[in-house]
Amino acid sequence: MKVNMNVIVGGTDDELNSILSAARTIRKEMKSLFESFEIEALQKMDICVCLSGNISKYYSESGIYQASYYLKTKKFIVYVHFCSNEWNSGKKENVSKFLKMYNDYLLELSDIIKKKMAKHKLDFDSKCYEDIIRRVFENVEEYA
Repeated sequence: MKVNMNVIVGGTDDELNSILSAARTIRKEMKSLFESFEIEALQKMDICVCLSGNISKYYSESGIYQASYYLKTKKFIVYVHFCSNEWNSGKKENVSKFLKMYNDYLLELSDIIKKKMAKHKLDFDSKCYEDIIRRVFENVEEYA
């Protein structure tokens, strides 16, 4: 499965530099590990990670938004938003919190994807997906 992860930063907060670095590492790991995840009904997943600032006005709190499955293109698209009030001045604490929250959101997506695909009577191997997500975050623990 092909995974695309875009990061949108609303504003220019210096405290987000370390989070952006962690997000780039996660993107690299996800692309690598999901290459071997084969499921006919899901060929591509686009994740848009929104980090604080001006985009906060669209989403009132951190969480998963606009999760959609497109049968014709076999694609899943989702927005994962992190509000600016999540971060403090501690870079290490911010990165740890980001990694924990992002891991939790991606694991939560497993059920969402499964439900969206079930509407079309398609199977989704949630256990395999969750195992890959766990491996992604194990591989980036050095940021925490």
